[in-house]
Amino acid sequence: MQKDPTTKYQQLIHRTLQQCNLIIDKKKIKYLIQQKASPQTLKAQLKLHKTGIPNRPVINKVKAPTHNIARHLVKLLNKHITLSNQYNLRNSTSLAADLVKSNLSQVHQLITYDTRDLYINIPTEETLTITKSMLLKNNNTHITQQITTLMEAVLSQNYFMFQNKIYQPEKGVSMGSPISSTIAEIDFTASGKHTYKTAL
Repeated sequence: MQKDPTTKYQQLIHRTLQQCNLIIDKKKIKYLIQQKASPQTLKAQLKLHKTGIPNRPVINKVKAPTHNIARHLVKLLNKHITLSNQYNLRNSTSLAADLVKSNLSQVHQLITYDTRDLYINIPTEETLTITKSMLLKNNNTHITQQITTLMEAVLSQNYFMFQNKIYQPEKGVSMGSPISSTIAEIDFTASGKHTYKTAL
């Protein structure tokens, strides 16, 4: 990108929040607006458990214009749509606790799957359509429209700074955003099929 879009995106978030009176109390808007917003930065986490030690690109969105909104939007989505979350885990501690409670025998096998490039391959436009359809099952059109408008504003701000240059990926969501895992869950739940590249 030729210039830092943070100010423009901050203004977009403020305008969008003003239009969402059915899902956001106007008194809470000032707490959802990011104070002193700055470009989100790209960092890398080393995958020490893999051959060649590849890196995992993670976007630090704590100071991004959408960070507070994304966290609030996750709560709204979980409130207004039904996701089974049947096979989701919060963290490795939760996994360990579940395994201890499981009745495993010598015939059981533990299999792990590695989904490669999941977040960056999520089709955001398609996911917005899926979310709208799911919302309409239990909500009126006005609430649905406001949630999807807010969601679209958040997903459109997928950009980051690396070595003093600004980049904006053409598709997907970033690892590091509070909403990315929920977006992936919505896409997987509704599609019923995994179109992403997977490797054992």
